Amino acid sequence: MASPEPSAHGAEKLADDDDTPQSPSLTLTLLGLSLTLSPTQFLILVAAIYYLTPIAGSAFSTPSSPPESANIFSFSHKRNPVNVFFVKYGWLWTTLVFLIHISRLRSSKLKALLRYAAATAWWILVAKWFFGPPLMDWLFLATGGKCQLVDADPMRAKEEVGTAQMMSLVDRFCLATGGKCQLFDAAPMCAKEEVGTAQMVFTSAACKVVGGKWSGGHDLSGHVFLLTHASLFLWSEFLPIWIRSGAAGWESAGVLTLLALWWWMLLMTGLYFHTWPEKITGWVGAIVEWAGLYLWALRLRPTARRFFGVPGV
Repeated sequence: MASPEPSAHGAEKLADDDDTPQSPSLTLTLLGLSLTLSPTQFLILVAAIYYLTPIAGSAFSTPSSPPESANIFSFSHKRNPVNVFFVKYGWLWTTLVFLIHISRLRSSKLKALLRYAAATAWWILVAKWFFGPPLMDWLFLATGGKCQLVDADPMRAKEEVGTAQMMSLVDRFCLATGGKCQLFDAAPMCAKEEVGTAQMVFTSAACKVVGGKWSGGHDLSGHVFLLTHASLFLWSEFLPIWIRSGAAGWESAGVLTLLALWWWMLLMTGLYFHTWPEKITGWVGAIVEWAGLYLWALRLRPTARRFFGVPGV
């Protein structure tokens, strides 16, 4: 268990480099052994735990286990309530808790929002959009993945769509508003005249719209990415206040509760979903922006500290 030691400066601002002798530290006590860590060392330890959690889940899962339980309240079911109402909207919940957290900051709320904007931009690029498909879908396509349509509906014909073709956002809008979908050279095209010839993209979201599923390729674990990325962001923002003032207050309770939930769902992802290489790439994708900003830029680049500020101030 981590117990924060008082800072030498009390409630004063944290030092620019949290590895300096004057900066606060954390003492971890486990099985009678104590380990004193700087904030940076603690965050690296946390990142390692988030790496080991889904890997440990893979070690305890068995190939004979059903991929999805018939019981919707089981964590092995994709439609379990926690997954549907929390993880599916994971960045929204992270955003709400973060906004509550920074409401108690004395100053530099704008700079805290800049750090949040950087984390949000990385989430969008990896999971939502990167000049068409998000980065995780580009990776899937580059490794030979494709969308296999399994619905017998005429609009969802049983065809294998090529790796370079799929429905664009305008195509999906056309279908959602009553447009007719026809297959031309195995590529779903919208027949509404006003749509015209749309640029074809290939995304996991579009695949689901037409009743398909990913087949082949390397499917980076979106759950591991989101849960790790969100958790490391919250830890980096919350840790300075925890060290300085402890975990008292409903704002801290909200952060710690969400962190506990995200860690639990990360473990459940490790147990029931994805292969271990897919979990590893999800973790790698999650730490890129976090490590670049919190471990490198804010510690070693004065210009970045002036622009983004320091967490907890």
